[in-house]
Amino acid sequence: MMGKVTFVFEYEDGKEPAVNAGMEFMGGKVVAVAFRDALEEPEICDEPVPDPSYFHKIRSNL
Repeated sequence: MMGKVTFVFEYEDGKEPAVNAGMEFMGGKVVAVAFRDALEEPEICDEPVPDPSYFHKIRSNL
């Protein structure tokens, strides 16, 4: 297993560096790049939420 670390860099528009899979940075290899502000996206699992049909299934078994 390999350790993974996420870095977020900010560049002026139009001054973003060329990036490609397999390039190396600080002793590691780039394996994924997102050309968006991932920090502005909501977390996928902020709170656990049951499947919408969960309560229906429970009530059906009462």
